[in-house]
Amino acid sequence: MNISSLKKDECCGCTACVSCCPTKAIEMQIDYEGFLYPVVDEIKCMDCGKCMKVCRDVKFYNEPQHIYACWSKDNALRAKSSSGGIFSLLAERILTRGGYVCAVGYSDDCTECLHKIISSLGELDDLRRAKFVQSKKYDVYIRLKSLLLEGKEVLFCGTPCEVGGLRQFLRKKYNNLVTCDIICGCVSSPGVYKTYIDFLNKKHNSRVVSVNFKDKRAGWRGKSIAVKFASGEEYLNSILDDDYCVSFHSRYNIRPSCFNCKYRNLKRGADFTLGDFWAIEKYYPEYDDNKGTSFVLTNTTKATIILDELDVIKHPMDIDYEEYSTKFNWCMHRNPTGMPEQDRKTFYDDLYSMPFDQMAMKDLEQIRQARKQKKLITKEVKYE
Repeated sequence: MNISSLKKDECCGCTACVSCCPTKAIEMQIDYEGFLYPVVDEIKCMDCGKCMKVCRDVKFYNEPQHIYACWSKDNALRAKSSSGGIFSLLAERILTRGGYVCAVGYSDDCTECLHKIISSLGELDDLRRAKFVQSKKYDVYIRLKSLLLEGKEVLFCGTPCEVGGLRQFLRKKYNNLVTCDIICGCVSSPGVYKTYIDFLNKKHNSRVVSVNFKDKRAGWRGKSIAVKFASGEEYLNSILDDDYCVSFHSRYNIRPSCFNCKYRNLKRGADFTLGDFWAIEKYYPEYDDNKGTSFVLTNTTKATIILDELDVIKHPMDIDYEEYSTKFNWCMHRNPTGMPEQDRKTFYDDLYSMPFDQMAMKDLEQIRQARKQKKLITKEVKYE
């Protein structure tokens, strides 16, 4: 038996199976929805079972040890980070010690997100900030293993399933590896994202040169997307209005496995867990300045020691982890609800047969208005 027996809703796209195959019989191919899935060359396959072992052997190593509200003391760094800038500080620590950082950046034309390995501070900015699209990983697991065997320090940051994929591929713990997973709200289709960027290029008659899904000019809670073009023009919009962001939050372009994610768990597989500390004002309003506060879990002793080394403002949180996640950050441990298959199929059929904005008006407008109304009601309740 090999990985071809896996159902689509069981495959998170981590690529551990591709990386471990001794005969290179597996490659990732794009399906109709724009997601990458492993495809086996049965002629090359020797039925060794390694691909199934790394896929099935899921372990949660760590119970969270400490919860912190954190942010960088560097206001400029904090402003250009999605939350409090903690990933950047972790990366800077590794890079200044001669190590390597692997996290998600953009392709040169901004049509793809991919895991990149960097070794200098000058390359770091591309890896900052949230990307609302699943990354391509190519051979990064193999390259990272080579660096670890050479004794190099490595920081790897990704979704919980990507961190899990790396650990399952490595098959052992490395003292020179630091892992960081994010509080993941699901991954979206690379194909839908590319179609959107191609649409923007055409609409604005200029090439997209940068994308920021969490622009902070309206504040940390502003939740804006900013897209810059080679012409100097900029597109700025609320994620409640932007067509691509609405398609993501509608769940139409979420990877099928995200609806039954085996990594969405209160236990963690990484040293650090990073995310937005939403609802910080309900616990400690004095720590809320709307500039970005990171929710940080240190899940290992290694992580606790490293956090103490960083030039960061940190406040230990005396809160119930499970209660907080249930009330204010569901994606820490609860999977999203599914949707009718016909609605999803209609979305993709329309995506490939009409311009993105026309598809959005047809398939997403009702969802867009419902989300806006929900946001308005939430604000009225909060401030009445």
